[in-house]
Amino acid sequence: MAIHLPAIHSALDYYRKFTPVNFSEERRRFFGRVEKKEAYNPVFQYRDPLETEDYREIKESLRREKGRDPVIDAFIAVYLHVADMMIAWKKSDYRALSMLSGELFGSAAVLDPARAAAAYKTTGLLLPEASEVFDAQRIAERFREEFARRQLSGWSIFFDDAIAGNVSIYEVEKKIMIRTGVKETALGLDCLVAHELDGHALQAFNAMESRRHRQWLLSYIGTERQYEGYATFVEINNLTIPHIACDFRDYLVFMIATAEALQASFYDTYRRMVFLCGDTDLSFYAAYKAKRGFQKTMQPGAFQKENAYLFGATDIIRLVEAGEDNFFRLSQGCFPLCVIRLIPAGRLKWIGATRFNRSNFDFFKQTWKTILKG
Repeated sequence: MAIHLPAIHSALDYYRKFTPVNFSEERRRFFGRVEKKEAYNPVFQYRDPLETEDYREIKESLRREKGRDPVIDAFIAVYLHVADMMIAWKKSDYRALSMLSGELFGSAAVLDPARAAAAYKTTGLLLPEASEVFDAQRIAERFREEFARRQLSGWSIFFDDAIAGNVSIYEVEKKIMIRTGVKETALGLDCLVAHELDGHALQAFNAMESRRHRQWLLSYIGTERQYEGYATFVEINNLTIPHIACDFRDYLVFMIATAEALQASFYDTYRRMVFLCGDTDLSFYAAYKAKRGFQKTMQPGAFQKENAYLFGATDIIRLVEAGEDNFFRLSQGCFPLCVIRLIPAGRLKWIGATRFNRSNFDFFKQTWKTILKG
Protein backbone atom coordinates (compact mmCIF):
# COMPACT_ATOMS: atom_id res chain seq x y z
CA MET A 1 0.00 0.00 0.00
CA ALA A 2 1.34 3.44 -0.92
CA ILE A 3 2.51 5.63 1.92
CA HIS A 4 -0.02 8.19 3.18
CA LEU A 5 2.06 11.35 3.45
CA PRO A 6 -0.55 13.47 5.31
CA ALA A 7 -0.72 10.82 8.07
CA ILE A 8 3.07 10.70 8.31
CA HIS A 9 3.15 14.51 8.33
CA SER A 10 0.71 14.58 11.26
CA ALA A 11 2.62 11.93 13.21
CA LEU A 12 5.94 13.78 12.80
CA ASP A 13 4.52 17.27 13.41
CA TYR A 14 7.09 18.58 15.92
CA TYR A 15 5.71 22.08 15.35
CA ARG A 16 2.50 21.10 17.13
CA LYS A 17 3.85 18.46 19.50
CA PHE A 18 6.64 20.65 20.87
CA THR A 19 4.15 23.30 22.04
CA PRO A 20 3.72 22.79 25.81
CA VAL A 21 0.21 22.48 27.19
CA ASN A 22 1.19 24.42 30.32
CA PHE A 23 3.04 27.31 28.69
CA SER A 24 1.00 30.11 30.31
CA GLU A 25 1.20 28.60 33.79
CA GLU A 26 4.95 28.08 33.59
CA ARG A 27 5.48 31.58 32.24
CA ARG A 28 3.64 33.06 35.22
CA ARG A 29 5.55 30.80 37.62
CA PHE A 30 8.88 31.78 36.03
CA PHE A 31 8.37 35.53 36.37
CA GLY A 32 6.98 35.11 39.87
CA ARG A 33 10.19 33.40 40.92
CA VAL A 34 12.38 35.91 39.07
CA GLU A 35 10.61 38.73 40.88
CA LYS A 36 11.73 37.09 44.13
CA LYS A 37 15.26 36.88 42.68
CA GLU A 38 15.07 33.08 42.56
CA ALA A 39 16.40 30.93 39.71
CA TYR A 40 13.73 28.80 38.08
CA ASN A 41 13.73 26.50 35.05
CA PRO A 42 10.24 25.84 33.66
CA VAL A 43 8.94 22.27 33.59
CA PHE A 44 7.00 22.09 30.34
CA GLN A 45 4.50 19.34 29.64
CA TYR A 46 3.63 18.02 26.18
CA ARG A 47 0.82 15.95 24.72
CA ASP A 48 1.69 13.19 22.26
CA PRO A 49 -0.16 9.86 21.97
CA LEU A 50 2.76 8.17 20.20
CA GLU A 51 5.52 6.25 21.95
CA THR A 52 9.11 5.59 20.93
CA GLU A 53 8.12 2.30 19.31
CA ASP A 54 5.48 4.06 17.19
CA TYR A 55 8.16 6.34 15.73
CA ARG A 56 10.35 3.31 15.01
CA GLU A 57 7.42 1.72 13.13
CA ILE A 58 7.00 4.93 11.14
CA LYS A 59 10.68 4.70 10.17
CA GLU A 60 10.19 1.14 8.94
CA SER A 61 7.11 2.08 6.90
CA LEU A 62 9.07 4.95 5.33
CA ARG A 63 12.01 2.70 4.43
CA ARG A 64 9.68 0.27 2.66
CA GLU A 65 8.42 3.03 0.37
CA LYS A 66 11.81 4.15 -0.95
CA GLY A 67 12.45 3.84 -4.68
CA ARG A 68 9.02 4.84 -6.02
CA ASP A 69 9.70 8.45 -7.01
CA PRO A 70 12.82 10.67 -6.67
CA VAL A 71 10.93 13.58 -5.09
CA ILE A 72 9.05 11.31 -2.67
CA ASP A 73 12.38 9.60 -1.88
CA ALA A 74 13.84 12.98 -0.93
CA PHE A 75 10.92 13.59 1.43
CA ILE A 76 11.33 10.13 2.90
CA ALA A 77 15.00 10.82 3.64
CA VAL A 78 14.01 13.99 5.50
CA TYR A 79 11.14 12.26 7.32
CA LEU A 80 13.51 9.51 8.46
CA HIS A 81 15.73 12.21 9.98
CA VAL A 82 12.72 13.81 11.67
CA ALA A 83 11.64 10.40 13.01
CA ASP A 84 15.09 10.03 14.60
CA MET A 85 14.62 13.48 16.15
CA MET A 86 11.22 12.50 17.54
CA ILE A 87 12.70 9.30 19.01
CA ALA A 88 15.39 11.39 20.73
CA TRP A 89 12.62 13.66 22.05
CA LYS A 90 10.60 10.77 23.47
CA LYS A 91 13.73 9.44 25.17
CA SER A 92 14.61 12.92 26.57
CA ASP A 93 17.96 12.59 24.80
CA TYR A 94 18.52 16.33 24.54
CA ARG A 95 22.03 16.02 23.17
CA ALA A 96 20.75 14.02 20.20
CA LEU A 97 17.74 16.34 19.81
CA SER A 98 20.11 19.32 19.65
CA MET A 99 22.38 17.67 17.08
CA LEU A 100 19.61 16.31 14.85
CA SER A 101 17.67 19.61 14.85
CA GLY A 102 20.91 21.45 14.04
CA GLU A 103 21.44 19.21 11.02
CA LEU A 104 17.90 19.96 9.81
CA PHE A 105 17.72 23.70 10.37
CA GLY A 106 21.33 24.88 10.65
CA SER A 107 23.49 24.75 13.73
CA ALA A 108 24.08 27.74 16.00
CA ALA A 109 27.48 26.21 16.74
CA VAL A 110 28.81 28.03 13.65
CA LEU A 111 27.94 31.41 15.16
CA ASP A 112 30.62 33.52 16.76
CA PRO A 113 28.70 34.64 19.91
CA ALA A 114 30.65 37.89 20.31
CA ARG A 115 30.23 38.79 16.63
CA ALA A 116 26.54 37.88 16.73
CA ALA A 117 25.97 40.08 19.80
CA ALA A 118 27.87 42.95 18.15
CA ALA A 119 25.83 42.53 14.96
CA TYR A 120 22.62 42.59 16.97
CA LYS A 121 23.61 45.94 18.47
CA THR A 122 24.99 47.36 15.23
CA THR A 123 21.90 46.52 13.14
CA GLY A 124 19.88 48.46 15.71
CA LEU A 125 21.82 51.56 14.75
CA LEU A 126 20.64 51.19 11.14
CA LEU A 127 16.97 51.34 12.10
CA PRO A 128 15.16 54.68 11.90
CA GLU A 129 13.76 56.20 15.07
CA ALA A 130 10.16 55.12 15.59
CA SER A 131 7.97 55.57 18.63
CA GLU A 132 4.85 53.84 17.28
CA VAL A 133 4.45 50.22 18.41
CA PHE A 134 1.72 47.89 17.15
CA ASP A 135 -0.03 45.49 19.53
CA ALA A 136 -1.81 42.25 18.60
CA GLN A 137 -5.07 44.02 17.68
CA ARG A 138 -3.31 46.57 15.46
CA ILE A 139 -1.36 43.78 13.77
CA ALA A 140 -4.66 42.01 13.08
CA GLU A 141 -6.06 45.22 11.56
CA ARG A 142 -3.07 45.46 9.20
CA PHE A 143 -3.57 41.88 8.03
CA ARG A 144 -7.28 42.50 7.42
CA GLU A 145 -6.33 45.53 5.33
CA GLU A 146 -3.90 43.38 3.33
CA PHE A 147 -6.55 40.71 2.77
CA ALA A 148 -8.87 43.38 1.33
CA ARG A 149 -6.13 45.00 -0.78
CA ARG A 150 -5.06 41.63 -2.22
CA GLN A 151 -8.68 40.43 -2.63
CA LEU A 152 -8.09 37.42 -0.38
CA SER A 153 -11.40 36.10 0.93
CA GLY A 154 -12.29 33.59 3.62
CA TRP A 155 -9.36 34.33 5.96
CA SER A 156 -9.74 34.41 9.74
CA ILE A 157 -7.53 35.72 12.54
CA PHE A 158 -7.06 34.12 15.97
CA PHE A 159 -5.02 35.01 19.04
CA ASP A 160 -3.01 32.56 21.15
CA ASP A 161 -0.62 32.86 24.08
CA ALA A 162 1.76 30.06 23.13
CA ILE A 163 2.05 29.81 19.37
CA ALA A 164 5.39 29.37 17.68
CA GLY A 165 6.06 32.93 16.58
CA ASN A 166 4.71 36.47 16.73
CA VAL A 167 2.51 35.66 13.75
CA SER A 168 1.99 32.23 12.21
CA ILE A 169 0.10 31.40 9.03
CA TYR A 170 -1.86 28.24 8.29
CA GLU A 171 -2.17 28.63 4.56
CA VAL A 172 -4.46 25.70 3.72
CA GLU A 173 -6.85 26.64 6.54
CA LYS A 174 -6.69 30.35 5.59
CA LYS A 175 -5.90 31.23 9.18
CA ILE A 176 -3.54 33.73 10.82
CA MET A 177 -2.51 33.18 14.45
CA ILE A 178 -1.17 36.19 16.38
CA ARG A 179 0.64 35.79 19.68
CA THR A 180 -1.16 37.51 22.55
CA GLY A 181 0.92 40.35 23.94
CA VAL A 182 3.12 40.73 20.85
CA LYS A 183 4.48 44.18 20.01
CA GLU A 184 5.89 45.17 16.62
CA THR A 185 7.39 48.30 15.11
CA ALA A 186 6.22 49.57 11.72
CA LEU A 187 9.29 47.97 10.12
CA GLY A 188 8.65 44.68 11.88
CA LEU A 189 5.03 44.64 10.77
CA ASP A 190 6.04 45.22 7.14
CA CYS A 191 8.39 42.24 7.47
CA LEU A 192 5.63 40.06 8.91
CA VAL A 193 3.24 40.86 6.08
CA ALA A 194 5.86 40.19 3.38
CA HIS A 195 7.00 36.98 5.08
CA GLU A 196 3.58 35.47 5.71
CA LEU A 197 1.63 36.64 2.64
CA ASP A 198 4.14 37.29 -0.18
CA GLY A 199 6.24 34.38 1.06
CA HIS A 200 4.23 31.56 2.62
CA ALA A 201 0.72 32.27 1.31
CA LEU A 202 1.65 32.82 -2.34
CA GLN A 203 3.87 29.74 -2.33
CA ALA A 204 0.97 27.70 -0.94
CA PHE A 205 -1.49 29.10 -3.50
CA ASN A 206 0.80 27.93 -6.30
CA ALA A 207 1.14 24.49 -4.73
CA MET A 208 -2.62 24.10 -4.36
CA GLU A 209 -3.11 24.84 -8.06
CA SER A 210 -1.72 21.39 -8.85
CA ARG A 211 -3.11 18.12 -7.48
CA ARG A 212 0.39 16.64 -7.27
CA HIS A 213 1.77 19.72 -5.52
CA ARG A 214 -1.03 19.58 -2.96
CA GLN A 215 0.17 16.11 -2.00
CA TRP A 216 3.75 16.95 -1.17
CA LEU A 217 4.78 20.52 -1.92
CA LEU A 218 2.96 21.97 1.12
CA SER A 219 4.88 19.89 3.65
CA TYR A 220 7.18 21.84 5.97
CA ILE A 221 8.12 18.88 8.19
CA GLY A 222 11.90 18.79 8.16
CA THR A 223 12.09 21.24 5.25
CA GLU A 224 11.61 24.44 7.25
CA ARG A 225 15.04 25.64 6.20
CA GLN A 226 13.60 25.86 2.68
CA TYR A 227 10.10 26.93 3.77
CA GLU A 228 11.23 29.73 6.10
CA GLY A 229 14.23 30.54 3.93
CA TYR A 230 11.99 31.19 0.93
CA ALA A 231 9.76 33.59 2.86
CA THR A 232 12.79 35.35 4.35
CA PHE A 233 14.28 35.63 0.85
CA VAL A 234 11.08 37.37 -0.33
CA GLU A 235 11.41 39.88 2.53
CA ILE A 236 15.08 40.53 1.72
CA ASN A 237 14.31 40.98 -1.96
CA ASN A 238 11.15 43.10 -1.69
CA LEU A 239 11.81 45.40 1.27
CA THR A 240 14.44 48.02 2.14
CA ILE A 241 17.82 47.81 3.89
CA PRO A 242 16.29 49.01 7.22
CA HIS A 243 13.75 46.17 6.95
CA ILE A 244 16.56 43.65 6.42
CA ALA A 245 18.37 45.09 9.45
CA CYS A 246 15.12 44.67 11.41
CA ASP A 247 14.93 41.03 10.30
CA PHE A 248 18.52 40.41 11.36
CA ARG A 249 17.83 41.96 14.74
CA ASP A 250 14.76 39.76 15.29
CA TYR A 251 16.31 36.52 14.09
CA LEU A 252 19.61 37.10 15.86
CA VAL A 253 17.85 37.29 19.24
CA PHE A 254 16.57 33.77 18.75
CA MET A 255 19.77 32.43 17.19
CA ILE A 256 21.91 33.82 20.01
CA ALA A 257 19.50 32.30 22.53
CA THR A 258 19.81 28.96 20.73
CA ALA A 259 23.61 29.17 20.83
CA GLU A 260 23.52 29.98 24.56
CA ALA A 261 20.99 27.22 25.29
CA LEU A 262 23.26 24.59 23.73
CA GLN A 263 25.50 25.06 26.79
CA ALA A 264 23.12 26.48 29.40
CA SER A 265 19.83 26.04 31.26
CA PHE A 266 16.65 27.95 30.45
CA TYR A 267 17.21 30.37 33.33
CA ASP A 268 20.83 31.11 32.41
CA THR A 269 19.87 31.55 28.76
CA TYR A 270 17.16 34.00 29.83
CA ARG A 271 19.61 36.00 31.97
CA ARG A 272 22.14 36.25 29.14
CA MET A 273 19.45 37.44 26.73
CA VAL A 274 18.25 40.10 29.18
CA PHE A 275 21.85 41.32 29.38
CA LEU A 276 21.94 41.50 25.57
CA CYS A 277 18.57 43.10 24.77
CA GLY A 278 17.18 44.38 28.08
CA ASP A 279 13.68 43.05 27.27
CA THR A 280 12.43 40.50 29.80
CA ASP A 281 9.43 39.33 27.73
CA LEU A 282 11.53 38.87 24.59
CA SER A 283 14.27 37.14 26.58
CA PHE A 284 11.79 34.66 28.05
CA TYR A 285 10.33 33.97 24.63
CA ALA A 286 13.79 33.50 23.08
CA ALA A 287 14.77 31.03 25.82
CA TYR A 288 11.45 29.24 25.36
CA LYS A 289 11.94 28.85 21.62
CA ALA A 290 15.43 27.46 22.22
CA LYS A 291 14.10 24.94 24.74
CA ARG A 292 10.98 23.89 22.83
CA GLY A 293 10.40 20.20 23.32
CA PHE A 294 12.41 20.13 26.53
CA GLN A 295 10.63 19.03 29.68
CA LYS A 296 13.76 19.34 31.84
CA THR A 297 14.80 22.82 30.80
CA MET A 298 17.67 23.00 33.26
CA GLN A 299 19.61 20.67 30.96
CA PRO A 300 21.87 22.11 28.25
CA GLY A 301 20.77 21.70 24.65
CA ALA A 302 18.47 23.42 22.17
CA PHE A 303 15.83 22.75 19.55
CA GLN A 304 17.44 24.66 16.69
CA LYS A 305 14.48 25.45 14.46
CA GLU A 306 14.99 29.23 14.81
CA ASN A 307 18.19 28.96 12.78
CA ALA A 308 16.19 28.05 9.68
CA TYR A 309 15.41 31.65 8.68
CA LEU A 310 18.89 33.05 8.05
CA PHE A 311 20.49 29.77 6.96
CA GLY A 312 17.52 29.13 4.67
CA ALA A 313 17.63 32.61 3.16
CA THR A 314 21.32 32.05 2.39
CA ASP A 315 20.42 28.79 0.60
CA ILE A 316 17.72 30.48 -1.48
CA ILE A 317 19.88 33.47 -2.43
CA ARG A 318 22.61 31.10 -3.56
CA LEU A 319 20.15 29.15 -5.74
CA VAL A 320 18.59 32.26 -7.30
CA GLU A 321 22.01 33.72 -8.06
CA ALA A 322 22.96 30.41 -9.70
CA GLY A 323 19.87 30.54 -11.94
CA GLU A 324 16.83 32.81 -11.78
CA ASP A 325 14.54 29.98 -12.91
CA ASN A 326 15.16 28.44 -9.52
CA PHE A 327 12.97 31.14 -7.98
CA PHE A 328 9.99 29.90 -10.00
CA ARG A 329 10.72 26.33 -8.91
CA LEU A 330 10.87 27.44 -5.30
CA SER A 331 7.61 29.36 -5.71
CA GLN A 332 5.75 26.08 -6.27
CA GLY A 333 5.91 24.86 -2.68
CA CYS A 334 8.14 23.37 -0.03
CA PHE A 335 10.38 20.44 -0.94
CA PRO A 336 13.91 19.19 -0.18
CA LEU A 337 16.35 21.42 -2.04
CA CYS A 338 18.28 18.41 -3.36
CA VAL A 339 15.45 17.78 -5.89
CA ILE A 340 15.09 21.33 -7.18
CA ARG A 341 16.35 20.31 -10.62
CA LEU A 342 13.32 17.96 -10.91
CA ILE A 343 10.78 20.74 -10.30
CA PRO A 344 9.37 22.49 -13.43
CA ALA A 345 10.44 26.12 -13.79
CA GLY A 346 7.53 27.79 -15.58
CA ARG A 347 6.27 31.18 -14.46
CA LEU A 348 3.45 30.80 -11.94
CA LYS A 349 0.18 32.54 -11.15
CA TRP A 350 1.33 33.96 -7.77
CA ILE A 351 4.81 35.45 -7.65
CA GLY A 352 6.36 36.83 -4.47
CA ALA A 353 9.16 38.64 -6.33
CA THR A 354 9.01 40.13 -9.81
CA ARG A 355 12.65 41.28 -10.02
CA PHE A 356 15.75 40.50 -8.00
CA ASN A 357 17.34 43.12 -5.77
CA ARG A 358 21.02 42.21 -5.81
CA SER A 359 22.12 45.14 -3.67
CA ASN A 360 19.86 43.78 -0.91
CA PHE A 361 21.38 40.32 -1.34
CA ASP A 362 24.85 41.82 -0.99
CA PHE A 363 23.89 43.65 2.21
CA PHE A 364 22.40 40.46 3.66
CA LYS A 365 25.40 38.30 2.74
CA GLN A 366 27.94 40.79 4.07
CA THR A 367 26.09 41.20 7.37
CA TRP A 368 25.68 37.43 7.74
CA LYS A 369 29.36 36.85 6.97
CA THR A 370 30.41 39.05 9.89
CA ILE A 371 28.45 36.82 12.31
CA LEU A 372 29.81 33.41 11.34
CA LYS A 373 32.97 31.85 12.70
CA GLY A 374 35.98 32.25 10.44
